[in-house]
Amino acid sequence: MGTETLLLSWGAATLLALAAMPGVLAANSSGRWWGIVNVASSTNLLTDSKSLQLVLEPSLQLLSRKQRRLIRQNPGILHSVSGGLQSAVRECKWQFRNRRWNCPTASGPHVFGKIVNRGCRETAFIFAITSAGVTHSVARSCSEGSIESCTCDYRRRGPGGPDWHWGGCSDNIDFGRLFGREFVDSGEKGRDLRFLMNLHNNEAGRTTVFSEMRQECKCHGMSGSCTVRTCWMRLPTLRAVGDVLRDRFDGASRVLYGNRGSNRASRAELLRLEPEDPAHKPPSPHDLVYFEKSPNFCTYSGRTGTAGTAGRACNSSSPALDGCELLCCGRGHRTRTQRVTERCNCTFHWCCHVSCRNCTHTRVLHECL
Repeated sequence: MGTETLLLSWGAATLLALAAMPGVLAANSSGRWWGIVNVASSTNLLTDSKSLQLVLEPSLQLLSRKQRRLIRQNPGILHSVSGGLQSAVRECKWQFRNRRWNCPTASGPHVFGKIVNRGCRETAFIFAITSAGVTHSVARSCSEGSIESCTCDYRRRGPGGPDWHWGGCSDNIDFGRLFGREFVDSGEKGRDLRFLMNLHNNEAGRTTVFSEMRQECKCHGMSGSCTVRTCWMRLPTLRAVGDVLRDRFDGASRVLYGNRGSNRASRAELLRLEPEDPAHKPPSPHDLVYFEKSPNFCTYSGRTGTAGTAGRACNSSSPALDGCELLCCGRGHRTRTQRVTERCNCTFHWCCHVSCRNCTHTRVLHECL
């Protein structure tokens, strides 16, 4: 994304934007702008671990009071949050690159467009992957020493089995989850179905990062005999998290307000999600949830903000979602050829350079009508 402003929706009425450093911009749904810039023109300073003063413009307001407090209490974390959000956007685009909705983004105040204001499956995935991205990035930054208020997770110590013991530097997933819950969820306001859906999907993203963690070990012993192993817990790649969340997107649960049918039930007890179909199981903390049908992604619509699939590249020989029949929504496709020149037959010469030939070939492209 470079220095392109990154805008994400966390909350029905709040649009949180965090851009690649060194600047961060934000706007809410009414069009009022928030922002911080690298100009020492205000006494309202947010300082990160690199001694960089992120200055809140005097006439504007950045984030919420709680979010600003969390940033101040955790020097260095703003870079991690920004990096996590950008990684989440890239992952969203990768996971849906061959589908009618391909996680489109645009420059300007609303990167994901109008889809974030809906309650459909795609909205659920956006919230889950961005929440996961923040948790993942913060947990990794802790173990890398980039955040002053956290370190590696050293709680696992001592023997773990007959031939291995806990040691090393485990990624601090607990800190990542806690910070993500405090920072991301604080943007959610209200008590409606959208509020419950967003909170649930935020937590599903964080839970997926936690559940996909794996144990890594290093061998010790004479001549690499691996007599004893030292092990620690390592975060999954965000690609692995995205793969799981995409599968849960396909199996997402359509929900509505739960109702205990009792006048004695408290408001807190009533604020829960139940499957729209009584025959289905209630959604688990790992599941993605939604409450309205997705818009038609086949054609352009200014009202829903969908770009349509006209002009999209498709696979003429595939019966899957990337195939021309499905991706083009039955409208057909056109075929054209393109001459492409690429480096080929590369040879390494000692020492030390690589020589290549230029090869030209014809590429056949298929595009939706």
